[in-house]
Amino acid sequence: MSAQAIATEMRAELRQFRRRTRYGDQAQWLEAKDSHCAMMERLLADLMRAIGTPALLSMAPGHRTLGRRSVQVVIRDRVPAKRTAARA
Repeated sequence: MSAQAIATEMRAELRQFRRRTRYGDQAQWLEAKDSHCAMMERLLADLMRAIGTPALLSMAPGHRTLGRRSVQVVIRDRVPAKRTAARA
């Protein structure tokens, strides 16, 4: 599915959910809301995959490559001291 088709499906689902009549039973309303939220979450994941958004970087130490960018996460033993400007 293309990103455009996924976005169109998301828009249709939002419109359909907005036009539903109010439920008299709160349990029915919560069930409808939960199913809507689950579907939107699935569609957003599909959209992100179709667009090519990289997953968030993990803070675990190690080397990672994102496209042409190389990232290395390291653990430092101490925080480097701040440099102060020498007064003349």
